[in-house]
Amino acid sequence: MERRQHNKPNRPIDYLRNSVTKTILIKIKRNRLFRGKLSGFDEHLNLFLEDASQIFEYQDEEGNIKEEHEQLGTVIIRGDNVIFVNLSSD
Repeated sequence: MERRQHNKPNRPIDYLRNSVTKTILIKIKRNRLFRGKLSGFDEHLNLFLEDASQIFEYQDEEGNIKEEHEQLGTVIIRGDNVIFVNLSSD
């Protein structure tokens, strides 16, 4: 019997590997958000981002949630600070 290989990822690391060169959203400790293009990661899941920005969310006087962005360029997010990664941030 022939065994078929599926190309779709089945482990979290596979999803991360398939997201290299894509824009992702990362939430880290202290409720901080970053968005940037994933250029790579290492065995500690430190994330290397290009064209990164930090996103600041706040509520205006009318109760609407607003965002401000601070452009950071290339950054490394330490893996043990990551709470979640949204791989479909485009």
